[in-house]
Amino acid sequence: MAEFEPPNGGWSGWSQVIASFLTNVCTLGLSNSFGVFQSYYENNTLQSYSSSDISWIGTTQGFLLSIIGIISGPLYDRGYVRHLMYTGTVLNVTGLIGTSYSEKYGHIFVSYGLSLGLGCGALYVPAQATIQTYFTTKAPLANGISMAGSSFGGIIYPILFRQLEESVGFAWTCRILALINCALLVIACLLIRPRSRTESSSTVGSFNWKALWNRDLLLLGVCALLLNTGIDVPYYYISIFVQERLHRSAGGGDSLLAGMNGSSLVGRLTLAWLAKYLEPINIWHFTILGACVLLFCWSSVTSLAGMIAFVILYGFHVGGLIALIPSCVRYFCPDPDVLGARLGLIEAFQGVGFFVGPPIAGAILGTSLGYLGITRRLL
Repeated sequence: MAEFEPPNGGWSGWSQVIASFLTNVCTLGLSNSFGVFQSYYENNTLQSYSSSDISWIGTTQGFLLSIIGIISGPLYDRGYVRHLMYTGTVLNVTGLIGTSYSEKYGHIFVSYGLSLGLGCGALYVPAQATIQTYFTTKAPLANGISMAGSSFGGIIYPILFRQLEESVGFAWTCRILALINCALLVIACLLIRPRSRTESSSTVGSFNWKALWNRDLLLLGVCALLLNTGIDVPYYYISIFVQERLHRSAGGGDSLLAGMNGSSLVGRLTLAWLAKYLEPINIWHFTILGACVLLFCWSSVTSLAGMIAFVILYGFHVGGLIALIPSCVRYFCPDPDVLGARLGLIEAFQGVGFFVGPPIAGAILGTSLGYLGITRRLL
């Protein structure tokens, strides 16, 4: 097993971080930006549909991104990394192109929700799991940098969307985003180099499903499910909140969404760096507490200054919360031969929470409770 010792750096290791970073830009980064699509659809193409109905499109995409990990994780462990990357790239790009031509709810759901979601699901776990086989002591930092791609995508997509939509229209905006994703994902596919395993651990069909039945792992998954029911809600509704409660423009709401992803980037990097010196699970507990307190206070914001403070603090905590999950999985279950499947299992738990959270919030928003009901009932 000496030859399988992780290099813990060098070009071989950091090139995988770059590949994962680019993949996260095009998967989680796009998912974190659905708020701009939500705002656009509510005011244009899907005006006759409720906020809850529209949010099902985005949550389906996020749900598939996570739940497909149950399949992509074991496939990664069996060596089908490139197959997953190529398939995911094609589905990701065609989903955005299909969205550009879709004007009916069903067509948008299939293009953005299903095709894009399946593509993101095929890409996400392999990109994260590959890093774990290249790093040891630097693994939390490598994870933080790679996960920062989702925040970077969450910054650029809302800004690009608003600027392009106003100049070339929605359809061409989606096509340009598809072209950007295509270029970034092709680079990721060229860079990714899954490490060779020993003869005994690479036998096709040898995966042991009992490896997933770990008490600590399952408890981590349940925690991730409960958290994802609530933590992603502001990413969907902050743009609408700013327009309705603070009486700001749609562009202002999109800018604050980008700002929240920007502070998330800082949180991912800072807390991942701290995880080199402290136990990742302890820092994760801290981010959970901070995010829940801030989410509870969200509905009380009545000024732009308060909204900016919320955006900065909430993004910081949620960024660290998400970035530390791969390190927490490795902390409980360090065996590299089943790491992909275990990451996929946790992603599946997250996907279930993500799937139901924003639509529930949208349904509550349509009642007399409004945003107060969202922050209280989700917690």
